[in-house]
Amino acid sequence: MRKTQGAWVLSRLWYGGAGGLMGIFLAVRLRAFLVQARDLTLPLGALLVLGPVLALLGVVLAKAVRTHLRNMAFGGQKWSWAVYLLCIVACLAGRKLVLEEAIAGGGLWLPPWLEGLTLLGGGVLLGVFTLHLLFALWEGLPNLRRWFRGLKRRDWLTLLGLWVVVNVAVFAYATGSQTVYSWDSAIYWRSTYTLAETFRDQGILAALRQIYQSIFTTDYNDTIGLLCVPFALLFGPSRRVYLMSIGNFCLFPLLALLWAYARSRRRPGLWLGLAAMLALPSLFYTSVTGFVDIAGAGVCTFALILCLREGGKGRFSRFLLIGVLCALAVVLRRWYAFFALAFLLSLLVEGAAFRRSPAPVLGYLCGFAFPLLFFLQTFVSKRLLADYAAQYAAYDLGLGVDIRMLFRYYGIWLLLVALGLGVWLLLRRADRRVGAVLLLEPLLCFYLFSRIQTHGQQHLLLYVPALACLLIVGFDRLADHGRLGALAVAAAVVPTCLSPAIPRTQGTIIQDYPIFMPLPTFSYAPPVREGAWDLVELVRRLDEFGVEGKTVGLLASSFTLNTSALRNAEDSLNAPRVSDVDRSYLKDLPAVDSRDGFGPALYDCDILAVADPIQLHLGEENQQVVYAPARCLLDGEGIAGAYEKLEETFVMEHDGITVYFFQKVRQPTPEEMGELADRIQAVHPEMQVYRG
Repeated sequence: MRKTQGAWVLSRLWYGGAGGLMGIFLAVRLRAFLVQARDLTLPLGALLVLGPVLALLGVVLAKAVRTHLRNMAFGGQKWSWAVYLLCIVACLAGRKLVLEEAIAGGGLWLPPWLEGLTLLGGGVLLGVFTLHLLFALWEGLPNLRRWFRGLKRRDWLTLLGLWVVVNVAVFAYATGSQTVYSWDSAIYWRSTYTLAETFRDQGILAALRQIYQSIFTTDYNDTIGLLCVPFALLFGPSRRVYLMSIGNFCLFPLLALLWAYARSRRRPGLWLGLAAMLALPSLFYTSVTGFVDIAGAGVCTFALILCLREGGKGRFSRFLLIGVLCALAVVLRRWYAFFALAFLLSLLVEGAAFRRSPAPVLGYLCGFAFPLLFFLQTFVSKRLLADYAAQYAAYDLGLGVDIRMLFRYYGIWLLLVALGLGVWLLLRRADRRVGAVLLLEPLLCFYLFSRIQTHGQQHLLLYVPALACLLIVGFDRLADHGRLGALAVAAAVVPTCLSPAIPRTQGTIIQDYPIFMPLPTFSYAPPVREGAWDLVELVRRLDEFGVEGKTVGLLASSFTLNTSALRNAEDSLNAPRVSDVDRSYLKDLPAVDSRDGFGPALYDCDILAVADPIQLHLGEENQQVVYAPARCLLDGEGIAGAYEKLEETFVMEHDGITVYFFQKVRQPTPEEMGELADRIQAVHPEMQVYRG
């Protein structure tokens, strides 16, 4: 009896001590987070009250906590103590990652004793989370093993055939492409090869550091590009190689996942999975236009499938894993946070209506929040919670553009079919829960995203998980109705699939498209840009300035002519480099007022290349940082006095553009720079503009 009582007391002391240490860790990190995210400074002493509060809760709720850990996190297993110990050692050894970097900029100095307690608390918290995650994986292993054992020879042949089709289609598209890629469709392409060079020249640790740092410094981080590095190292920097890597490591896994989900619902599942894939031809088009973001759509789809396949009240550990997958998607591309938030809101509604249990929501929140806040706190505070509505104000092109984007890539017909299937599932008692989630999640996601910024092509991947799952579930139910159901599936899929096969000219400005687009209006045909070789010739002419040791800035930012297009012109067309000059001579100048501002970069260039007509993609009101200096130089006003207009010009005949070259002969005076600043601030009075 005494032995039992002693063990019970020790148990309460352990849970109380663990709670106290975790409270200290949470207090320190919360103090830093509030400063980083909201410039809100709270006394650390007040926040440290979390320590005794959680310690008391640990003592009082010891029995409930022990029961939960036994049911959901291998509690009571002797080896689980080794996990806690390893996590504590990892936190002490990785104090820079766990503590120093996390509280950087938070105005905190911790005495050694408090720093030690904080790291111990972080280790205990990491151990708790790790055991929950291991339990979630262990819990799913039997079903996974059972599913793989059920695969037949024809299933493996199906996957092989799918892989062959993907590679042949991507290769044909990439080989036939004769256009120049820039901006979003080229950013990951270039960063992939930069990362590959780091792997090759500096080793794997340097490359991993580069990937980690990119998460905090740019929206276009290198995490997804890691998938494409093997092809880059083996076959070089051509656009074709890059697209083949996306096809193999981003597109194929997503399509295989859709097939696997279809097969889990109806065997052999080939026609069901194929119908869903053919109904979403934008998946192929998005991949061959260079968006590795499709990998994030695969992660989100997996998370949604796990949610749909889990019935009953739901297990905490299952949704912990779902939350981790959504957190991974956000790291891969920060705007998948809209999917994650819409998913959470859908779970809240679904839980209140069907489950009557908070376990799924709590599990999802823990799985989503913990890895982001524990390992990537400054990513959350500085990037994920940044004011993107203000930063991308120039890209707020109105709801009409959002709707056009949806209709261009999905078509009104498919969206109506999906809506009809969702409502039908909602009316069926057996499918009501699934229908609610699959209808609510994309609608919430669209509302949240369009409140912040306008959709680009890659952002439409946010709706792929729900759309794909909705089509698979709906088509599966239609198949129960025999020939009539099969005809309904064909009517939904065939027009959408065949529409992109119709030859058509594709514009680059979405506002030029009609709002009424019953079927997708993009084309499977590889793009051919007339006048593409003019860009190659132009960048080769600029290379000559670079050879002379001069820096060059291009005052042009349109879909036709921009700095990114120049850098990528040769590789886009599989053209050889004729000069070995380092392209770093080609400087990036501000292009969008609200995003870039106006600094001294313009005045650091020896040569300014100015396009006439002035090239803009967001209009004068949003691109004064390009328009105002270009207008001054072309009209011989303001800063033009510091530059000599060279007699040589470069004419892009097909596009009707003449590029003039202005060579700096002296530094512009403060008065000249002030006059340019006044022009910009006449449009943006609140904008900070460099005046010398």
